[in-house]
Amino acid sequence: MSEPTFFKVATRPKWVGALLLALAVGAIFASLAQWQADRTYRYVPKAPTNQTVVPLTDLAKSSADFEAGQVDRLISAPVTPIPGLAYVVSNRIQLDGQGGSKNGYWLVRPATTDEGKVITLALGWFESRAEAKARADRYKTLAEDMMLVSVTGIYEPTEDPRPADGNVFESLSIAQIINQPGMPEDVDAYAGFVIVQKPLSEGQKIVIGNNPGSTVFNWLTAFYAVEWTLFAGFAIFLWGRLVKDEVIRLRAQ
Repeated sequence: MSEPTFFKVATRPKWVGALLLALAVGAIFASLAQWQADRTYRYVPKAPTNQTVVPLTDLAKSSADFEAGQVDRLISAPVTPIPGLAYVVSNRIQLDGQGGSKNGYWLVRPATTDEGKVITLALGWFESRAEAKARADRYKTLAEDMMLVSVTGIYEPTEDPRPADGNVFESLSIAQIINQPGMPEDVDAYAGFVIVQKPLSEGQKIVIGNNPGSTVFNWLTAFYAVEWTLFAGFAIFLWGRLVKDEVIRLRAQ
């Protein structure tokens, strides 16, 4: 009778079945490892909500150039929307929090601060032009919101002016906004605009897409991914170890 070998023992029905079971268990562990690995790198969209909120008047001055240190700062300001004026800005990138993005529209309104200075507010993001324009047109006759309210938002620099289609603009240019019909004479305006985070939100809260977020590495999920991978390998190793022990047992008989 020939001496039992690893291959001969491993191909017996009992151990073939055990191998299939080990492969199934290994596949489950491997899928769990993949699931954890997919969460090891997490995209965090740009949203400076952890900043200290500063009053707009402490950060910037009206009728002055926008300074580099002012960009992306979280500010607060008491404002009153200017009656009857609302605009739509197209080609606005909205981050989805998962690394993806959509193109859409902003609803924009000029307002005055409690000092009488003009500040432009980006209130919300809309996926369709029709929805954003309908909301903007509604403010031509709406009067109930013409009251002083404190807003918090992200301060951003003006953009270059581009062609407009009525109250729909292709860029958010402060110069273009303050020269629209219905604006007060002798406007004293801030060079930047505010992406409002609260309140006064319209549509979806704006998550700016022209400034990329960051990718965060999660060490805990990385550890779990490695751990599940080792478990998957151990399931196959254990099968091989049991087969080897069986070979040793048969040879000792």
